[in-house]
Amino acid sequence: MKKKIKKSWQFISIFLLCNLFAIWIISSKESSYINESMTTHVSHSNSKLEDVMDNYSHSFQLFAYMMTNEIKNHPDPDDIWNYLKSIDHPMLKIEGDTFDGLYMYYKGRYLYSWDTPYSQYESTGYIATQRPWYKAAEAGNGEIVFTPPYMSYANHYILSTISQLQPDGETVFAYDIKMGDIQELVSNLQDFPKEQMMIFDKNGTIIGSSNELYLGGNLYQNLDENKEVLTQAQNALADGQGLNETEIEKLQEQVDSAQAFYDFQNSFGTSFQTLLNHNKTSQIVKLDGKRYYGYIMQGNEYSFMVLVPFMSMLQDSMQVWLIPLLIVEILLIYILSHISKEMKNRELHAAYIELGQTQRRLEIALNAAQKAAAIDELTGMMNLKSFRKAIAEQLNTMDENEAGILIMIDGDNFKSINDNYGHMIGDEVIKLSAQMIVGRIRTVDLASRLHGDEFAIYVNNTDDYDVAKKIMIDINTSMEKEAKKRNMPSITLSAGAVIAKRNDDYLKLAKIADDALYEAKKTHNGSFHAAVE
Repeated sequence: MKKKIKKSWQFISIFLLCNLFAIWIISSKESSYINESMTTHVSHSNSKLEDVMDNYSHSFQLFAYMMTNEIKNHPDPDDIWNYLKSIDHPMLKIEGDTFDGLYMYYKGRYLYSWDTPYSQYESTGYIATQRPWYKAAEAGNGEIVFTPPYMSYANHYILSTISQLQPDGETVFAYDIKMGDIQELVSNLQDFPKEQMMIFDKNGTIIGSSNELYLGGNLYQNLDENKEVLTQAQNALADGQGLNETEIEKLQEQVDSAQAFYDFQNSFGTSFQTLLNHNKTSQIVKLDGKRYYGYIMQGNEYSFMVLVPFMSMLQDSMQVWLIPLLIVEILLIYILSHISKEMKNRELHAAYIELGQTQRRLEIALNAAQKAAAIDELTGMMNLKSFRKAIAEQLNTMDENEAGILIMIDGDNFKSINDNYGHMIGDEVIKLSAQMIVGRIRTVDLASRLHGDEFAIYVNNTDDYDVAKKIMIDINTSMEKEAKKRNMPSITLSAGAVIAKRNDDYLKLAKIADDALYEAKKTHNGSFHAAVE
């Protein structure tokens, strides 16, 4: 009897030690997978942010070009001031919600597009050459520069200024922008359930966040400093007697935002500094008592922080740890079962049956989890992660003389559908777009919903842009017909394409196709643009 007990404990000890060793190895591989996944996710997000900032710069360049020509033809400051006011409304129509006003310093005068009398600026001691936008332009020495963003609570958006010193060394063009495109970008970039993302500038100011109440908060300020910000906002609201309703709402929004950000920072504790100290490396941190995988990627001007719930990441990495762990368990049970000669045949047989059933249940659960992790919930298409993986496999396995075409797709004026009809109708339009895309490609081709109204197609075995263009024409034609049948609002899909060859990098191809898409989007009518070789 004692020998049996001793042998049983030996088996248990071997079983536990082998499991601990296997878990240690699998955990190392899982950590590498998680870090690579987070790095790819944030790198893609950063690429999208660069596109948004480029759009802001392009808008300013249009304004600067117009003003340079006008100064050349009509150098008198009064003429320039009148012209500046005359282009205010046209620029608003061109730039939409991004635009927030034009102004400049020219021949010793402050000229602007608003109707505010200059006496109001004089009464406040406003000196243009002492303002941040002018000083930033001087420091930029001819480069296009952005002044530090700040939160405009009156209008609920992040505001920044683009400015540029002109060749004469005195004239400065300036352009106020609402950075709402960044907030819209953040809402479309979340790869994981309940993920939190923040984009902040080099001063720590949050300019994009999955929680809008955090906008304008400063991650580099300590808890006491943010407590003081909250106290000042509360005092301002308490002393707000005699203010109108709009001013009271502004003060209340400041209090709500300051309170939300203070609560976040108080709960997050020292985790932010931990992530800063491990730049581009995922770390397990706590927020509101719950575990998250945190990741920060610092840039020269803008940085990203991503927080993914522990269970969301565990589900995503299931394919890394579940199969190896399952194999280890099966092998251990099999080996130890054979070593134990004293086990009765009936018990051994029953154990095998139970093991087989357990293995089958785990395989079914794994297949279901893998399928769920690879599919976009709204459309049933491949999601970004599975699409990116499939493209990488194609690029690595194709022959030297083979080629394909990567098409990046974006809906035209989709935001107006959400604004006018609501997000439920917007979702239906996205699902219709997905159906039309899938219905116009072959079974050997790949299609994915990336984010929001962004899609992608990979066309196999061709380097002919006419093939890709015909696919997009067919999709847009079908979209228009089907939307009419269903009595739904319709959108067109603009597209940019690039030829893919063996061993090309997906992120580089996506960037080139995105640039081509940017050119196509200028017409907002379902255009197609091929990348320049």
